[in-house]
Amino acid sequence: MKTILILGGARSGKSSFAELIANQLAAEKVIYLATGVAVDSAMVNRIKLHQQRRPENWQTIEEAYAVSNKLAELSSGSTVLLDCLTTYLSNLMLANEQLSYYDLENKLLNEVKALLNTAADRLNLIIVQNQVGNGIVPASKMGRDFRDISGRAARLCAKAAAEVFLVQAGLPMEIKARGLEIISQYSNDSTQAEVEVL
Repeated sequence: MKTILILGGARSGKSSFAELIANQLAAEKVIYLATGVAVDSAMVNRIKLHQQRRPENWQTIEEAYAVSNKLAELSSGSTVLLDCLTTYLSNLMLANEQLSYYDLENKLLNEVKALLNTAADRLNLIIVQNQVGNGIVPASKMGRDFRDISGRAARLCAKAAAEVFLVQAGLPMEIKARGLEIISQYSNDSTQAEVEVL
């Protein structure tokens, strides 16, 4: 059982690549954990496109607000494709926007830790996450807060993951092994360096 993180920008091909990995790991026994909420026509269309591309024999579970709880209900040995963590964090952020930034960050990152811990040694978990920190600085405070929390969540997932891929223009690149190799070149204590960098 292992966790795999797949990062990429909008329309980069990260979901398609995640589906390839899921199919390789479990073929027809994949559980697709969808976090999208159809709040507008654009999101309705995106959800439909994902549904049409998904193999009919995959099990789909829709869960917008309690992913760690849903993972805990699944049978040990299951292969789960979580698409996507970015949308899930957005759902939680909007549902808890009355909290201060620090309370909000703690709540969301604790949920990320909980879902990673729930999956560890029990499930194959493939996490899809958008790269939201590579563009311009968001104009709104909420946008900046989301960017920061999403970045920290990615670091938690990368640390827990056995493999991390970055997808650009439809091309996946495995980046964790190379990243740890580079860290070890610059540190006498690669374990401590990994903790600090990730």
